[in-house]
Amino acid sequence: MSQVKEKTRKTKKQSSIIGKFIHSIPGQFIIGGLTVAGIAYFGNHATNPAIAGLIGALPVGMPSSIFVDDAKVESYAYNLMLMSIPLILATILNWYLIAKMKFTKYKSVGISMLLFIIAGAVITFTAKK
Repeated sequence: MSQVKEKTRKTKKQSSIIGKFIHSIPGQFIIGGLTVAGIAYFGNHATNPAIAGLIGALPVGMPSSIFVDDAKVESYAYNLMLMSIPLILATILNWYLIAKMKFTKYKSVGISMLLFIIAGAVITFTAKK
């Protein structure tokens, strides 16, 4: 009996207007855009560099879990956790290239993102599903 209820709960679609909006493509686009714009705004306007870093490091992938189907959200969360490894490595590299090697932010971000993509691909294709 409980398995039937669990399956029904997992496959149940949003019926409220807000739920339908949040799960629509325009709703997700607006939420994502506001999140990124908010991070950029507060990152540039925070007077305390630590607060700017905190806001800039907001885990954008985590709130996106609400957009993933219930049947897939556990796998999504697991893979999001695995992608924290290349994210940390790329973030450290970005800091190092800017602070110690005096690269421009554009070159540093490009190289760091490349590291993220390569390390992420290795993890993606070698991790257990």
